[in-house]
Amino acid sequence: MMHLHYKQNITMQQKKKKKLFQRYSFFFSMLLCMLLATIQPYLGGTIGIASGNFIIWYFAVPLTYLEAGLLCTPHSLYVALTNGYLIIFVMVFMYGVMPFLAKLGTCLLLHTKVNIWLLKGMEVLYCMPPPFTSSLALCQIAQADLPTSVVTTLIGHLGGFFLSPILLYFVLGASTPPLIGVNVKEIIYSTLLPLTIGMILQFSVVNPNVCSIIGIGRYSQGLLLVIAYYWFSDAVSADVSSLQATDILLCILIACIGQLFTCCLYWGLSSRWLPRNTLLAALFVSTHKSVGLGSWILRSTYHGSAQGPAINLPLSILPVAQLVLGTLLASWIAPHYSLKN
Repeated sequence: MMHLHYKQNITMQQKKKKKLFQRYSFFFSMLLCMLLATIQPYLGGTIGIASGNFIIWYFAVPLTYLEAGLLCTPHSLYVALTNGYLIIFVMVFMYGVMPFLAKLGTCLLLHTKVNIWLLKGMEVLYCMPPPFTSSLALCQIAQADLPTSVVTTLIGHLGGFFLSPILLYFVLGASTPPLIGVNVKEIIYSTLLPLTIGMILQFSVVNPNVCSIIGIGRYSQGLLLVIAYYWFSDAVSADVSSLQATDILLCILIACIGQLFTCCLYWGLSSRWLPRNTLLAALFVSTHKSVGLGSWILRSTYHGSAQGPAINLPLSILPVAQLVLGTLLASWIAPHYSLKN
C-alpha cells in the first residue's frame, strides 16, 4: 500500500514537472534565443549577415497578420473597433501616462549617479508606438482577446506617427514632422493586406477545424522568436565603448523595474472594468514599445555625438526587457495547464 502511494506521488510530481515545462516552454525558448544572440550576435540584427529589417518586415510581420486574419472574424474586429472607451484608455496610457512616468523617473534620478543621457533614452522610448507583432504572439500564449490586440496595435501604432514626434519635441527639443521616415505603403502591405487575405481565406478555404489541425495560432510565437533573436542581437552588439559598466547595469535594472511598474499600474487601473482576456490584450499592447521611429530620429539628431551611445542604449535594452518580462507574464498567466491536477 505504501509502495503504491509512493508511486502515485512520483507520478504526480512528474506530471507537475511536465506541465510546468509546458507552461514556460516559450519563455525558455526566449532565453535560448537570448543565449544564441549572445554567442552569435552578428548573424542577425540591423547590421548582421541576414538583414533583420528585411526578415521582420517582409516575413515575420506579414505572416503574423495573415495568421491573425485566419483567427479573427470581421465581427470580432468590428466589436473591438467600436470599444471606444478601451481605445481611448490605451492611447492615453501609451502617449500620456507612460511618457509622464518616464519624465517623473528622470526627475527623481536626476541627482543620482545615473547617466542623464540614459534617462533621456528611456524617455524617448516611452514616447514610441507599440510594435506590430509582439502583443499578437503574447495574446496567443496567454489566451487573451486577439481581435482587441490587433485593433489596438494598429490604431496605437498609426496614432504614434503623429503623436510620437510631438512628444519627442518636448523630450529632446528636436523632432521630425509626422510621417517623415515612415513607409506607409510598406506598413499596409505588411499588416492590413495579409490581415484581409487571412479573413478571406478563413471564409473560402480554411475552416476552424483545419486551423486547429495545422496549428494556426502557434506560428506567430515562432515568428516572435525570430524577431526576438534580432532584437537581442542588436542589444548585444550595441556600441557601449564610451559607457561605464555601471551605466549598462543601471540601464538594465531601470528598464526591468520600469516595465514591472507600468504593467502593475495598468493592471490596477483597468482590472475592475475590463474582462481578463481584453485586459491582457490591451496590456501587452500598451506596455510594449517599438524602437523604429525613435531610432531613426536619434540617428539623425545625435549621429557622431558623444551622447549618442548613451541615449541609444535604452532603445536596445528596454525592448528586450519588455519582451522577456512580457513572455514570462503571458506564460505564468496562461490557463492551458493546471498545476493542481
